[in-house]
Amino acid sequence: MDNRRIQWHPAFCSAMRLELRKYKEDLDFCNEYNLSAKPLQIDLLVIKKTPDAVIDNEIGRLFRGHNLLEYKSEDDEMNIDTYYKVLSYACLYKASGKSVDSIRAEDITLSMIRKSRPDKLFHIFRTMGYNLTNPWPGIYYVNKEGFFPLQIIASGEMRQEAYVWLSSLRSEKR
Repeated sequence: MDNRRIQWHPAFCSAMRLELRKYKEDLDFCNEYNLSAKPLQIDLLVIKKTPDAVIDNEIGRLFRGHNLLEYKSEDDEMNIDTYYKVLSYACLYKASGKSVDSIRAEDITLSMIRKSRPDKLFHIFRTMGYNLTNPWPGIYYVNKEGFFPLQIIASGEMRQEAYVWLSSLRSEKR
């Protein structure tokens, strides 16, 4: 028996070009297009060792089994594309389990952190029908049915005495 695998992608790409040949002047085709210049990586993954562990901390209260955290510096944008990038990381992480559905979608949370509140992003979320709540200073929950729970942390609004280390991530001199 021949153990070589059939390379389906080149055949698929050619078939799609033929199917859409009538529109070839209006379309660009990019076979096996790289979606990023470097390997995809989330800034921090926090996995709860036991499902019943209680994280009694304002940041950790949203946590479930698998928690993806993305940090943006003061100079970085936190916009709708940032959100979709983090959302895509969560989807890729979910699909990377050792077997089908071994990482359950309802066991994943997302956290996006930066110094200031992303008001433009919040406005977009509201127009898209997301529900925003502010349970603690600097912590905003963003929810919509069918999406991973998300918290956006505006470290500049948090109680600095309670979150000394996170609050110290700033470029301004003291």
